[in-house]
Amino acid sequence: MMLFGFGLLVCLVASGESAKQSHRLPPSFPQCHRSDPQLSACLLDATEKVRDQIAKGVPELRIPKFEPFVLPEVVLQQGTQSLNFKAILKNIVIHGLSKYKFTRFDFDVPNLQFFCDANIPSLKLEGDYDVNGRILIAPIVGKGRFTANVDSCDIKMYQKCREGEINGENHIIPYFTNSTIEVSGPMAHLDGLFNGNKELNDVTNKAINDNVNELFGELKPVLEETITRIMEDLLLKHIAKNIPYDYLYPK
Repeated sequence: MMLFGFGLLVCLVASGESAKQSHRLPPSFPQCHRSDPQLSACLLDATEKVRDQIAKGVPELRIPKFEPFVLPEVVLQQGTQSLNFKAILKNIVIHGLSKYKFTRFDFDVPNLQFFCDANIPSLKLEGDYDVNGRILIAPIVGKGRFTANVDSCDIKMYQKCREGEINGENHIIPYFTNSTIEVSGPMAHLDGLFNGNKELNDVTNKAINDNVNELFGELKPVLEETITRIMEDLLLKHIAKNIPYDYLYPK
């Protein structure tokens, strides 16, 4: 599910963040300076150069592997005319995040703002679910395994930061993050609906996929808000608060 804000993490890695204890990067990591007039080009190039490290994870920087990326739990809740349900997703495994391609990576240094555009050509998600509610005019109840596929995912990300002192050193601290997503070819399948009743399970899955674009449109704001929160809480604030500004983006 984490399809949106991961790009900001790539940004931080690409620009040169380091572990709090050593303030050093692995030798293979590129570094971009905030005074560079070609900063955006440097950042775009760096996102390509760090792809393999991002995919495998960087333990010394406390960055988890992105291929696959694992989320322990996500709770989705919606209450509209088309969708009225609560779903708990656990042990979510996401394949394909490392295939990202950035087309924009701007750091507005004076105003401490990031602007990023990226595409991921295909994604596969799988995990466990527990759902109770209504989709369209039909009830949906059950728990089991789910899979979901997306043919293409376009992401736009914005983050605003402020400067602040932590342990006597200057940091840039995110305080507003916004992510939007557009997808093509979304498909989903849930096993175990209605206590394993195959007929109801098949009918419900067909209804979901026959109306998947409408349903995704209804669920999109909830997904974007959820993913933004995950990125801020698990990754972005953690990195920014532990790495001083001058090591994150040298002058």
